[in-house]
Amino acid sequence: MNKFYVIVPLGLLIGFIFVYRGAVQEMDAKDARLKAQVAATKAAEDARRKEIEQKSQADALKRQADREAEEAAKRDKKEKDYQNAMATLKNEADTYNAEADKLSKEAADLEIQLSNARLQKDKLTTEAFDLSKQVELAKINRRNAEMEIQRLVEMVGARAASSSLTAMPPPPPAPK
Repeated sequence: MNKFYVIVPLGLLIGFIFVYRGAVQEMDAKDARLKAQVAATKAAEDARRKEIEQKSQADALKRQADREAEEAAKRDKKEKDYQNAMATLKNEADTYNAEADKLSKEAADLEIQLSNARLQKDKLTTEAFDLSKQVELAKINRRNAEMEIQRLVEMVGARAASSSLTAMPPPPPAPK
């Protein structure tokens, strides 16, 4: 029986070693499959993450390009609006300056006409005064002449009354 004590455990040990090696190989294969699956999953995850990063970078670059294009368009529009506003202001200023020049020329012409009208008015006023002076002088000369005639008539009448021709009637009075 002694032999069996050694042979059975050795047989079992050899059986265990075969089973153990098979299990170890199976575990190694399973472990290798698991590692390969994990590596494949990690590679797929890394590829997906890299693809997502590339998409996000592409989106970020596209948004940045769109933003820059939009800002450039806004800047160009703002510059164009500024240039249009400046051109409009320049045109309006030129128009107003031309109108101001025209109105100043008209004002100068009206000043000249007003000055000429004042000179003509002064000339006409002076002429009117001269004519009224001549009229008054003519009236005065006429009265003086009538008075002189009246005096002469009275003088002649007084001499005639004192002379031999007293038979004549006195002359009619002069009209006034």
